[in-house]
Amino acid sequence: MRPPVEHIQFPRKTWQAVTEHALRELTFHESCDRSSRIENLRPYYFEDETENAFGRQIWCFEAMGLQSGTGRKLEFGVLEFSIEYGLIELSQCCWFQNDKQLEHWISQRLDPPREEASCCSTTKLWVYVAILSILFLAIGWTVSLLRFLNVSI
Repeated sequence: MRPPVEHIQFPRKTWQAVTEHALRELTFHESCDRSSRIENLRPYYFEDETENAFGRQIWCFEAMGLQSGTGRKLEFGVLEFSIEYGLIELSQCCWFQNDKQLEHWISQRLDPPREEASCCSTTKLWVYVAILSILFLAIGWTVSLLRFLNVSI
C-alpha cells in the first residue's frame, strides 16, 4: 500500500524542478519530436528524508507526440528522484509504451521481489563436511604436536 501523495502540498520549486527534468527527458527521448509535450505530470510516491536514510520521489507523466503516418502517440514516463540533504536529484528516468508497463516497473521498484537463498541441500552438506574435516585436521595436528613436544594429554 503506497502512501497517498495527492494530499501533499509540494513547494513551487519542486514542481518547477520536476517539470524541467521531464521536459529535458522529453527532448532527449528518441521517438518524440519538437511538437511533443508533457501531459498530466503527477506525483506517484513520496518518501521523506530522515536522519538515517535519504528520501525519494516518483513522478509519472504522459508525453503526447506526433508519429509519422499514425497521428498522435502517447508514451508514459516515470522520473525517480532522490532527496539528499534537502536537495532533489534525478536518479532515473524510464519510458514505457503503455501504463501497464509503467505500473509494473513502479511495483518492482517499490516492492522488489525477495531473493530466495539459492543454496540447495547438497551444497549445505558439502559445506558442513568441509568444516568438520578442517576441525578434525586441526585436532589431529594439535594432538600430534603435543605428542612431539612430549606433553601428556
